[in-house]
Amino acid sequence: MHHEGGELTRPSLELLAAGRKVADKTGEKVVAVLVGHGLKPLLREPLFYGADEVVYCDDPRLKDYLALPYTRVLTQMVEAYRPNVLLFVADEIGRDLAPRVAYRLVTGLATDNIDLEVEDFYYAPTKTTYKNILAQIRPDFATRVAKIYTPRHRPQIATVRPGNFRPLARDETRRGEAREFKATFDETDFIVRVKEVRELPKGPVDLENAQVVVSVGLGILRDGEGRARNPLEGWRLAERLAQAITERYGLKTEIGISRALLYAELKELEGLATADRQVGQTGKTVAPEIYIALGISGAVQHRVGMIRSKRILAINIDPSSPIFEIAHYGVVGDLYKVVPEMLDIIQREQVAGKV
Repeated sequence: MHHEGGELTRPSLELLAAGRKVADKTGEKVVAVLVGHGLKPLLREPLFYGADEVVYCDDPRLKDYLALPYTRVLTQMVEAYRPNVLLFVADEIGRDLAPRVAYRLVTGLATDNIDLEVEDFYYAPTKTTYKNILAQIRPDFATRVAKIYTPRHRPQIATVRPGNFRPLARDETRRGEAREFKATFDETDFIVRVKEVRELPKGPVDLENAQVVVSVGLGILRDGEGRARNPLEGWRLAERLAQAITERYGLKTEIGISRALLYAELKELEGLATADRQVGQTGKTVAPEIYIALGISGAVQHRVGMIRSKRILAINIDPSSPIFEIAHYGVVGDLYKVVPEMLDIIQREQVAGKV
């Protein structure tokens, strides 16, 4: 579990929800792992969000993340408790730590999963059926979704992309044991030392916490008649829509983009269509209340980054676009006509609300 400023991070709470989903199907316990220093105030928090037990290693030398000692701790914990499944958050730390632990334990690893299931798996070479094993679901080369199984080695290790599970409701009536784990280190574990920690300033774009995301794709390059349009005009429409939603409904709204739009490097959108706005497998995962896709085809690469949205509205001139397969509301039409109509409706509602 990751913690910052004395609190568990949201991706950690999401990971507990993922673990709870798996454990409820296998009949096992969810054990949260905390590593660091000064952990006492945090020990009960994982229990309130779905864990059955907490195992922690508290050591002054673990105050800051270091790959070698953290790998040592996790490896020793697994060897001591022998879990069936080991989950990591797919962030900078998890992507660094999970493969190291998997290598030392000689087991499999599936990274950047967007979902987890528990299934039976038939292994043809040995004609063996493995019961109730983890199915790790992740995008495969951005064209499809694949299931990965680790039938013969334990633990089954997976990293889970943030934004794909909703944290469970906090329940302070939950009880469970917190057990301290004493790890043994080698002096070579600390050959790297942290001299200083500086917090990077956060950028102006906050897609992960937006209640509404208005995303723009390459469809802004042409209108419904196939005529070329200045993409900046489409971008300004998206900005106006986002602003209107915020002003009328009080919802935090951000503008996202597809990978195709980012890679197009359109000079008209320089400084606007930036990497921190990209939604998708190689960008950010979002789960807003409302996701509005303007001129986005909906390839798997993009869909895995927004499929958890509660409501999806897609506007596209191509009725065969994959985005319509997952959209709750689909409009086959010219965004340069549809969005102004949406703005008119919002404006009329706003005026009516003031009368």
